[in-house]
Amino acid sequence: MSKPHIAVVGAGIVGICAAYFLNKSGFKVTLIDKNDPGTMTSYGHACTFADYACVPVNSPDLIREIPSMLLKSDGPLAVDFLYVIKNLSWAYKFLQNCTANKVEHISSSLSNLLNSASTSYDEIFSDVDVSKYIKNEEVLYLYQNQNDFLKAKISNNVRENNGVKIKILSKNEILDMEPNLAPVFYSGQLFIGSRHTTNPQEISNKIFESFINNGGSFYRKSVKNISSDDDGVKLSYDEDIHNFDKVVVCAGAWSKILTETYGDDFPLDTERGYHVLFNNYDLINRPIGWSQSGFYLTQLEEGLRAAGTVEIAGLKKSENKKRTKMIEREARKLLPQLKEVKSTWLGFRPTLPDSLPVIGSSKINKNIIYGFGHQHIGWTLGAVTGKIIDSICNNRIPNMNIRPFSPSRFS
Repeated sequence: MSKPHIAVVGAGIVGICAAYFLNKSGFKVTLIDKNDPGTMTSYGHACTFADYACVPVNSPDLIREIPSMLLKSDGPLAVDFLYVIKNLSWAYKFLQNCTANKVEHISSSLSNLLNSASTSYDEIFSDVDVSKYIKNEEVLYLYQNQNDFLKAKISNNVRENNGVKIKILSKNEILDMEPNLAPVFYSGQLFIGSRHTTNPQEISNKIFESFINNGGSFYRKSVKNISSDDDGVKLSYDEDIHNFDKVVVCAGAWSKILTETYGDDFPLDTERGYHVLFNNYDLINRPIGWSQSGFYLTQLEEGLRAAGTVEIAGLKKSENKKRTKMIEREARKLLPQLKEVKSTWLGFRPTLPDSLPVIGSSKINKNIIYGFGHQHIGWTLGAVTGKIIDSICNNRIPNMNIRPFSPSRFS
């Protein structure tokens, strides 16, 4: 008896990995996206496999920092005042998750996913050769001044309590490692065992190619609607209705638009992230994070990318030039040798008010499975989320507690 036909909606890294694992399990899998695979948010990020990123944006200190965020647009986290006023319900839910107890729960839950992130990717990479795009130079994070360094002890304690290994470095030690850096920082740290990619698009392409070569199919279509009847789950696209046994929604920041058509409503919003690409190829040896502005510098095949920051302003607002100018200015402060800007980019990271993704079956229909809301660590969590979705579709219990990510938690 053949296994069910599954549609995966969304061809970012989460959808690609889900399609890959489901295909390996013997399902007939159709991947659907209106854009080419891996070309949206999965392309433009900081390119680190951030297994260490268990500290959420939510924090007890955030409430007192809100006035400054509303007044300035050049910090690590910027907020569009008018957008927040229109979305007070989401903002209120977010602030409810800024207590110490909530942050501890979020960090612990994220760590359960992050602890399996690398091994899940390695399972794919043992089959899909992307070795030329993976570098093992550990991620470096810089603090501008002593105050930033001391404030970070709270976050570092959270990381270390969840198994992250950190090595503190002096300014001189850092300059020995990265001699092109300007000495404008106080100190820094290495995230031990971390790695990064020099070409995220090619990694997405290689996993996608393996999926296609093993019998998977891809349709470049825009899915408009989800429905169901006794014959299964139905997707509306291409001015027609298509039947599937199961549907997996991994549409990132656009997932809410689709789930609402079936009656599943989630408080999903977006962390807008930016990058600036410089025409440089040999200035740094590893990704370098900068506490002052919340971005990372990473050397890619296409140039040196400065990527990151968080802006809360929704899906519809155009690129905020102040954000890219701020990133460029701060990047040049760290690396005065930077050449001209090749391009800038804006992407939309799906985020929920508790900073945890939604992974699991719809509360309405167990044959609709969700995997979205990974905020700024979707790249890191792509493979492990794909494995969990594969377990759910095979009626297997995942090898970790996924209750914190339940779609029903917002009911």
